[in-house]
Amino acid sequence: MVHARFATISTAAALLVVLNGSASAQSRAGSAKPTWFTLSVSGGVQGGASSLSEHFSFDKDLETETVAVDYPTKAGALVDVGAAVRVWKNVGLGVAVSRVTGNGAADIDASVPHPFQFNQPRTIAGTESGIVHAETGVHLQVQYLVPTSTRPQVVLSAGPSWLNVEQEAVTDVIVSQSYPYDTAAFGGAMTKILKASAQGFHAGFDVKWMFSRSLGVGGLVRYTRADVDLDVAPGRTLAIKAGGVQAGGGLRVLF
Repeated sequence: MVHARFATISTAAALLVVLNGSASAQSRAGSAKPTWFTLSVSGGVQGGASSLSEHFSFDKDLETETVAVDYPTKAGALVDVGAAVRVWKNVGLGVAVSRVTGNGAADIDASVPHPFQFNQPRTIAGTESGIVHAETGVHLQVQYLVPTSTRPQVVLSAGPSWLNVEQEAVTDVIVSQSYPYDTAAFGGAMTKILKASAQGFHAGFDVKWMFSRSLGVGGLVRYTRADVDLDVAPGRTLAIKAGGVQAGGGLRVLF
């Protein structure tokens, strides 16, 4: 939480430095006067912030079963809708809502106790596909339109984000075995959907190319980050570094 707020404050301060340093350049550049209100709709992708893995254990057949799960990072489909208003010169305030969805896999390794013999665990491994991951983000933005005399317009933005994460997590493995149970095989996984949210930060930019004064297209690049803790079971938490690099493009409407 502390490092997220520090990053947000630092980025906002950097934007103010850019604003102050370019004030004289703006007066000479002859750039177009910024509009009062902007709407944006974009589609694209988001890369995962980092890989996710977990180790857990529980009692079984008077011994301990251990399970290791790795959730490989995979890009998700992004939809982003935003609105902003100019409040002073080239400075604006905005809000964006992003939704990222995707399905991945879980690579599972487990050591399963023998039902009849002590200290004779069987090792099984397999992959559970169709693991659901989704993120909904609300991003409050301080925006700055970079003065330019050329047609593309560049808008820098940064601020706090709130990320709500939905993650399907492995809770147990299904063991395929038969008498005398000296060997075992992976038969699937038991899972459940976990939900939690946390505050983080974002920073990025949007490049707009206007066909007319009110209609154009744009390209968005944004980095978001929040540390989210998902409660799997009592005493067991799955820590996720939510967010990542978002990239997309779509329509831009100015008023």
